[in-house]
Amino acid sequence: MKYGIGFLFCLLMLAMACQTPKTENQSNGEVDAQGEVNPNGDSELAIVMRAMHDHGKQLRAELEAGKTISPYPQLIQTINEATPTDGMIDDHRVFEGFSAHYLSKLDSIYLQGVNQKLQFNNMVSSCITCHQEYCHGPIPAIRKLYLAQ
Repeated sequence: MKYGIGFLFCLLMLAMACQTPKTENQSNGEVDAQGEVNPNGDSELAIVMRAMHDHGKQLRAELEAGKTISPYPQLIQTINEATPTDGMIDDHRVFEGFSAHYLSKLDSIYLQGVNQKLQFNNMVSSCITCHQEYCHGPIPAIRKLYLAQ
């Protein structure tokens, strides 16, 4: 009996020690754009990407409602200067090509006389193309931005 209680106590302590410790983000309730705790912290690029996703959701809602679209946050223009999460981008030149493509697709939404919904979906596709190369995690959330044609 004496050893049984000791064994149970050790087993309980082992189970508690094996739990994943909470990060600062988890303890303060901070969540990422997909509503999940950000496992990689908040690099400058992650913050820019969240602004891009938030703006995408706003644009989607405005386009679906037939409203005039709001301008995009200037923070998005800093995509190439923003520091990425460690180890995510090996060759920044390749990433700059993806980001230039994204920015051109974003700008095309605002041109007069274009099919804004089509241009918006092209912008979403450019995000997915980049995330197929870097950081696959957000792809399901990005796909949800597509507008029905």
